[in-house]
Amino acid sequence: MSSESRSKTILERVRNGEPLDHIPVIDVHTHLGASSEYYYIPRSTPAEVLACMDRYGIDHIVAFPITITTDPGVGNDLLYDAADEAQGRFLPLTLLHAAFPDDWRALLEHGVERGTRGIKLISQYQGVAENNIDWSPVFDFAREHRWPVLHHSWGSRERLERWATTYPELAFIIGHATTGYSDTVKDCANVYQCTCAAFVASAFSSIEAMVEAMPVNKILGGSDALDLDFGTHIGPIAYADIGEDAKERILGQNAAEMFERLGHAV
Repeated sequence: MSSESRSKTILERVRNGEPLDHIPVIDVHTHLGASSEYYYIPRSTPAEVLACMDRYGIDHIVAFPITITTDPGVGNDLLYDAADEAQGRFLPLTLLHAAFPDDWRALLEHGVERGTRGIKLISQYQGVAENNIDWSPVFDFAREHRWPVLHHSWGSRERLERWATTYPELAFIIGHATTGYSDTVKDCANVYQCTCAAFVASAFSSIEAMVEAMPVNKILGGSDALDLDFGTHIGPIAYADIGEDAKERILGQNAAEMFERLGHAV
């Protein structure tokens, strides 16, 4: 890499259509698969996804199945197969269905056998009220593995704080851009905020608002690809009115440090 290339800012690279191959880039909120109940997703094979990641300069993606409302076992196996093909660049999360707690342990045990890197929860799309779910059997299993747990929405701040303080071995990731949990992110060392959907100004918090409300080293970049494009991770951060160091942290450094803290360096 030339000295001129290294001296370019993240925004300059994005505007020039250049990959961010000068810094770690980790997208912590992605789905893999060719279809959901709503639509078909083209260019979704592992090889095609990897090519797209290379185009953006993304080193790793934290991924779970796109099929979030049906039998998670099928989607999980497709995800594990894709992760094997990607040779370490896809970090798979085991998806659980909130309506079928009797299946959780077997899914988690199978995930361990297949190399899972954590857990994905999304009760809001599975017809179960979050406050009616006892996730403690899941977290009891996960604590010895020191996994991250990504949730679409954790419910009340008090509920998330209870999980975080009871299970300090885990990392709890708030799935979509918000400042609603900012005090929890400040107070709990193992709670992180994802930027996913930050570009949707009518419904989610901006990058600047999150950086102002909470420690920048607790903010993780995410896109919602393949639902959305990987650019929805990178673009809002690149264009945000924040410092270059903060951008580098959110784009990947913070996620790398989180995994290292958990004992799973990437």
